[in-house]
Amino acid sequence: MTSQRFKYSYFLLIIILTGTLWAVPRYAMESGSSCILCHIDPSGGGLRNDYGIAYGLDDLARKTPDKISGYAGIILKHFQIGGDVRIQSVSKNKGNVPSGLAIFPMQANIQLKTEVGKVIALAQLATLQSDLGFQIRLNGFNGYVKTGIGKPSFGLKLDDHTVFTRGGNIRLIHGNHREGMPFLPVLKNAPFLELGHYKGNTHYSFGMIKGYLYEKSESSYGRLEHFFSNGSLNKMIGASFFRETTAAKDLQMVNLFGGLNRGNLSWMGEVTVAENLVSDRSIASYSELTLKVKKGFTILARIDFFDESMIYTEDAIRRTTFGLNYVPLPLVDIKFQIRSTQLSGVVPSKGIEFLSQLHLWF
Repeated sequence: MTSQRFKYSYFLLIIILTGTLWAVPRYAMESGSSCILCHIDPSGGGLRNDYGIAYGLDDLARKTPDKISGYAGIILKHFQIGGDVRIQSVSKNKGNVPSGLAIFPMQANIQLKTEVGKVIALAQLATLQSDLGFQIRLNGFNGYVKTGIGKPSFGLKLDDHTVFTRGGNIRLIHGNHREGMPFLPVLKNAPFLELGHYKGNTHYSFGMIKGYLYEKSESSYGRLEHFFSNGSLNKMIGASFFRETTAAKDLQMVNLFGGLNRGNLSWMGEVTVAENLVSDRSIASYSELTLKVKKGFTILARIDFFDESMIYTEDAIRRTTFGLNYVPLPLVDIKFQIRSTQLSGVVPSKGIEFLSQLHLWF
């Protein structure tokens, strides 16, 4: 019995590993601007800039104590420090019977940034993985050149790696060869070079990265996004691609994404089609509806889908999620989710998963 419980706990830990490691593109859509509005990195995620810190203090939290209302993360005149810590728990029920429980740390990142003139240097240490990311960015003429050790910009870069358009189910829990796109949270940073440009509410970038998915792979990637508004309706559309230029599998991926926001109601979605991910063509999709009930409280409903081979129909997976996001104080984010998984055909549901997450940032 003890070994069986350990097996379930390990299984649950693996499939949920590293849930929220990127950014929340819904915030960008609500603001009607790209992720660079709030983050140091133009691709989003990681250390926040002045606006991002103020947004987290004033607009997200249920209550902001006066003692931290002026927080800026500045430690010296030209240096800013920040970080993200996440702890998650997950339990699974099959029918009315609990199947397992796992509680574990997912992230402990330290970020440091310095800026002199048009040059920005940004470093990030992922302490749980002993992985270092580093980039130097030169800004000018509404564009930038960025190089260092990092990850490629692709799709929405969602804040949940278990979504099928990101990494999905890391262990093959339903018997398929793969259950999600290849952006697994365990992938290390890799050498890259990226060029980007901003024109109004449009941002596009192109880059090359070496040894990201596989040790000897060389890949090119690109991303385009555009934000526009009609009165109180904010809209976002975008596309991206990723192609291995030197690798045995010759993986190619094309992605379309978009979103709508009016007041407290938002929708986001994306679709990714991949060639040679498994053997032929695979598809993953994601659709999420969120409602900000009041300041600090947001509820969500999500459906994501994955089919490892579009030729067949018996290997498709659909997952339905309902959740609550609670931000009681600045720098504190709490998430609760309930989700179920359904295989294609008449296969019954694989049980209910209950997830909770504590995210602390500074």
